[in-house]
Amino acid sequence: MKKLKVIYKWILISVILQTVVLSWLNYIYLPNRGQFRTTMYEMEFRTVRDRSYKLPEGAVDISVSFDGLYASFVHDGKIVIADLDSGREIKRLGSAGGEFTYHRWLPDREMLIYAIKEPEGKSGRVRISTYDVVPDIDRSYPDIKGLPEGSSVIDIELSPMTNIVYPMIKTSDTRARVYRFDIMDNLSLVFKTDLTTVIKETLYTDNLVYQLMGERICVRDGQTGKVTYLPVKDAGLLLDIDGRDVVYTGFADKSGRIPEIRCGRLGAKAVEWDSIRLPRAVMAEDIIITADGTVYVADRQTRIVECVKRGDGADPHQGETAPHDREHDLHQGETVPHHYGSDSYQSETPPHDREHDLHQDETAPHHYRPVEYRGQLITMLDQYIVFLDGGELILRTLGK
Repeated sequence: MKKLKVIYKWILISVILQTVVLSWLNYIYLPNRGQFRTTMYEMEFRTVRDRSYKLPEGAVDISVSFDGLYASFVHDGKIVIADLDSGREIKRLGSAGGEFTYHRWLPDREMLIYAIKEPEGKSGRVRISTYDVVPDIDRSYPDIKGLPEGSSVIDIELSPMTNIVYPMIKTSDTRARVYRFDIMDNLSLVFKTDLTTVIKETLYTDNLVYQLMGERICVRDGQTGKVTYLPVKDAGLLLDIDGRDVVYTGFADKSGRIPEIRCGRLGAKAVEWDSIRLPRAVMAEDIIITADGTVYVADRQTRIVECVKRGDGADPHQGETAPHDREHDLHQGETVPHHYGSDSYQSETPPHDREHDLHQDETAPHHYRPVEYRGQLITMLDQYIVFLDGGELILRTLGK
């Protein structure tokens, strides 16, 4: 019993001594012995609403951020970034004597990635940079050198989650190279290919999904370099990868049009991939997939965009309200009621939560509420349809 009391006594003394020493370090010794600086970024969450911006004459290569708050375009040899809420130009990025060949916004943040090539007549070199709007930070990757004269970046895949960058560089009229920047900005050549190659990158894992025209879709593990094929053999055309790492492919007919989309996650078996039957066969460029997994089909002749799959797996019209003034709504880019497709497209098993369950045999369009637009369609975002009407960039909210 005495030994037990002694043990408890020393435990108590030890705890008291540790508390005293740590308190002295924390409140007396350490304060004022060094300096540090913190940076606070004040964020304002802006509402989803219609926006527009008057573009200057000669503006080209127009792109819009994922949240519809910023736009970028090339004007007078510079990339101009505009705040669509205030209608003000907030930044001009110079090319340092070179030429901008590529720029786009990242799929989940207000960061622009862009590329510059050397002027004609100089040795082949390209530079890839990013511009982060909120902290106003411009960052460049190491130059890619030793390229044929006139080489230029024609595509960039970047995952903000893994920080792996895959630039595709055109080196001649028929050939291209795909490189890889790792998280430490180390550069390596992935492969040489032709200009028909389509590349996409998964968001949460380092996988490069690519396809040469007429070939099967390949998946390259960025860590091991191992190359495998997608399990779906009739996945003829690589379309896109959404923000949940779901891969979308098109089953093409003899005319090259796509009547059906197959989608699923890497690693899933072929029977676990979904099928989306389209109301009509369309070209690959008329299929638009947003970050949240919503799939649209555009008819550029009639200027109508139809939703064939919502990101949450629900019916495309669910939660939408009927337009109160049809004539007014058409001029505002709102949705209007429309019936498209046939009952033969309907699935025997109704779809449910696709974010957690990609085991449906088939998802079919029911009745669509098309969105009409004017002028030239730019893209579809999670919350907006983006189009160019004359010299005005217009964003209209979508009813979901």
